[in-house]
Amino acid sequence: MELSEAIKGRRSVRKFKSQAVSRETLAKLLDLAVWAPSGMNRQEWFFQVVQGEKKDQLLNIFSSAFETMRPNLEKVFTDKPKIVEGMKQFFQTYGGAPVFIMAYAGKGPSGQWDTHSTALAVHNLLLAAHAEGLGAVWTDGILIKEAEINAALGIEGRKLVAAVPVGYPDEVPRIPPRRGGRVQWVGF
Repeated sequence: MELSEAIKGRRSVRKFKSQAVSRETLAKLLDLAVWAPSGMNRQEWFFQVVQGEKKDQLLNIFSSAFETMRPNLEKVFTDKPKIVEGMKQFFQTYGGAPVFIMAYAGKGPSGQWDTHSTALAVHNLLLAAHAEGLGAVWTDGILIKEAEINAALGIEGRKLVAAVPVGYPDEVPRIPPRRGGRVQWVGF
């Protein structure tokens, strides 16, 4: 797959087949993820791959995250209640994804969380998943429950950046149009 094809063809997949993803395939995705650039090449990211009972435990936390967000979502989507209901269902099931990859940041030299480097690694992960015929989506609405998630996973001293459900797609997401006016040329 050509790079431009991967970039333009990748979509956020939110509905998955129940088919398991092999550990070997997941390891390949994560190997490509960690080839991302990072601040001062410190590579302060950390990934936890979750399935089984821990994944089910996370789903309960994710569902409670939605309930915390619900009042704000209902304000934003007052005229679109189907969007709110769709989001509720997604938070309860995470699309039936067989595995979650939890992406964490460590601290950079300044003592601040290096979330930018982790974001770059997650982008590599999303592209690698697409290249392998898998679906995935960056999710961060669950960050409001970070303390509960970290406690469930035994994580300390790291900042949760995203939860990425991964699996074989059971949908073909629409291709959203690109918005214009996002690039300005100076001095040309």
